[in-house]
Order: sequence, then C-alpha cells, then structure tokens
Amino acid sequence: MATNVKFRIVAVFAAFTMLLGVYSAKFWPPVENASNFGIYYTAACLVRSGMSMHIYDVVDRDTNPQRLFADPKTVWAQTAFAHGIYRHITLYIYPPTLADLIAPLTALPFSAALIVWYVLNILMIVGMSVALTRELDVKFMDSTVLVAAAVLLFRPTLNTLHFGQVTILLAFLLTVGFSLYVRGHKNIAALLFVLAIAIKLEPIVVIIPLIAWRDWKCLRSLAIWGILLCLGLWAVNGSDALNLYFLHQLPAMSGGQMGGGSFDVNRSLGNIIYPCLGTVGSLRGLAWLVRVVSALILCYAGWLSRLKPGENSTNRRQFEIGMMFLLFACCLSPYSWFFNWALSAPVVVMFCKRAWDGRADIVETVLLIALLLSLSTSKFNMAMVTPILGVTLGIVALYRIRLERRPAESNNPILDTMPSFGIRLQGATTPSP
Repeated sequence: MATNVKFRIVAVFAAFTMLLGVYSAKFWPPVENASNFGIYYTAACLVRSGMSMHIYDVVDRDTNPQRLFADPKTVWAQTAFAHGIYRHITLYIYPPTLADLIAPLTALPFSAALIVWYVLNILMIVGMSVALTRELDVKFMDSTVLVAAAVLLFRPTLNTLHFGQVTILLAFLLTVGFSLYVRGHKNIAALLFVLAIAIKLEPIVVIIPLIAWRDWKCLRSLAIWGILLCLGLWAVNGSDALNLYFLHQLPAMSGGQMGGGSFDVNRSLGNIIYPCLGTVGSLRGLAWLVRVVSALILCYAGWLSRLKPGENSTNRRQFEIGMMFLLFACCLSPYSWFFNWALSAPVVVMFCKRAWDGRADIVETVLLIALLLSLSTSKFNMAMVTPILGVTLGIVALYRIRLERRPAESNNPILDTMPSFGIRLQGATTPSP
C-alpha cells in the first residue's frame, strides 16, 4: 500500500510538472529560425562546400566563444546570411561531427531542413521510449506511447525543440546504447557512445561505469571506434579544422570561468560555486575547484557502480546505473543550459518506474519530486538547487542499487533456501572465490 501511495504521489507531481512546463512554454521568447539548428545548418553548409576550417574562423583563445556573436564580415556569418538564417549569428562550439552528420540536410532549403530535424527528433523520442519500456520492463498496454508523451512534454525537452538543440539526439544515442550494451551488443553500443561523445563532450562520463564494471573489451571497442571516427573527421574536414577546434576553440571554452548566465538558464554546479566563492579566489582557481569537485563526485559514483567478485547484477540494474550517469552529465557539465537537461528525461522515467516497483525509498522519492519541481519553475530559487538535487539523487539511487545486489549463491532456488552444514551437496553450484 505504501508503495502505491509513493508512486501515486510521484505520478501526480510528474503530471503537474509536465502541465506546468507546457503552460510556461508560451512565455518563452520567440526564437528566429530555431537558433541552434541554424548554427548546425550553417556549419553543415560549410562542410558540404569543403570549407570546414571556416566553422571556427572567429575563434579567440582569450574569449569564451559561448558569449560571442560572429563578425558579419567572416565567411561563417556570410554563409548564415546567404541561407536567410538571422542577423546576429552565434558561434558553432562543438566538434565538427554534428555538422558532418547533418550535411545531407543542406540539400534542402533551411525551412525544409528544420522540419526534417523536428521529425527526426520526434522519431528519436519514440525510439528512446521503446528502449526504456523494454529495459525497465514496462508491460502495460500503450506504455511506449505514454513514455514517449512524458518525455516529449518534459519541460527541458520542449525547450530543446524550441531552440532546435541537439540534446534529444544525445539522449537517444546514450539510452539506446545502454540498452544494446546490457543485451550483449557491446560493439554497436560502443559506436553509439563514441558518436555521442564526438558530438558533444559531456557524454564522456559514460566511460566511468564501463571502467567500474571492468569491461575492457567494450572499452577497447570504444577506443577503436574513436580512432576510426577521428580518421573520418580528418578525411572530411581536414587537419586545419581539427587543429582550430582542439588547439583554439576547446582551450577558449575551458579557460577561465566555466559557466555563467542566470541560474534559470545555466543550471550547472559551477554556476553555483562561482557566485558563492567568486570574491575569495581567482576565476581560474575556481574553475579548477569545480573540476576537482566534479571529478570526486564521478569517482564516488564509479565506486558505487563497481561489481565485486561474486556479485551479480541484472541487465536492468546495469541499465539503471548507466542512466544515472546521464543525470551526472547534466549536473556537472560546465555549461548545463536548460535544454541540456532534456538528457535527464529517460532518467526521470526510470525513477518513476522504480517508484512503481516499490524500489524507491522515501529519500529518493522526495529528491525526485524536488528535482521535477526545480526543472518546472524558477520560483523560490528552485533553479539554483537543480544540480545539487540531481547529484544527490544520483548518489542516493546508486547506493540503493548497490544494496540490492547480492553475491551469486546458487543456480538452484531450492538449495538456496537450505542451510549449509559444511557439506557440499551434489548438483549444487557455488561461486568461484
């Protein structure tokens, strides 16, 4: 009965936050041509024209490129203007992978390509929902439709669609990747992980549970796919574009203050630390403090995820652990803009299923409700605590999952219930030391 009550409370709050998100969407400022997709489309046009180096031709190592508009005289800005995107274009800040992937869309006019982008996002939400219902063992009728609707109406997901962002693609790659991983298709899973990392660097945290599980074969596949992808990027974009990204763009983004923007827009752990400690240390010193704190959180999460000799872990538990690192990616990213939290949509579905199964205790339930509220409203400074709630919820859930795992005792359920008197029974199996 208590389990039912907890799930009902979570379901009510989840439905309330979705309705609140839909209602608040009408107050978002209009965005001309879905600003982020316009950036991707411009970069893809340059790739298609064989001018990939001009994607980064306005890089300044001393200035964070997230805060710059392109000079109208640059090839980058002129390409955007030529396709009627907008007047004040911001910069492309990712590796060239995404531009390479959507280059085929540049065969269409921008408006048509944007419609295709929206359709692809909806299809990816459906694909992600299929993976979630399968791995979380959601068996009731029309469960995939319900999960897809919940993911779509999650406020950060709506925000992602509003801005034409790439986060839904990342969530799809990582969710389907972990689904394939736990079902034994590790080589394909490694390819999806590498693609996600090559599009945007935050998903690199998925390597941590693989290390914790000592899955060296999958890590080797990751390394091989990474090398092949780098060779492909070099063949398509040339060494000049890659040098500009890795030697200029990346240092410009990581140097000095990481974060910035209001709490409602950039909900990162660093964006909380800077205002609190900004008067007692240098920006570069605080940037390193944020990195150290983030590394410690990830190391502890990896330690909780590890498997001891003789411990068993079901596919579902491994999938849940993998999903938890999507939540950590949102919390610990230096620039966790609100649409970036769409990456946590499958994690929220997973926590709701844990409440349904009675596996979520009262602490986990309260933290989940608080996280949902913080992602749905900016009242009472809720936006400021979003990353803290996310980290705490992830750590608590990993600890609970660890308590659920038990050493593998026997393959015979009858023998498992019999006391042991120091006699090995014929047919019984014992774990290897």
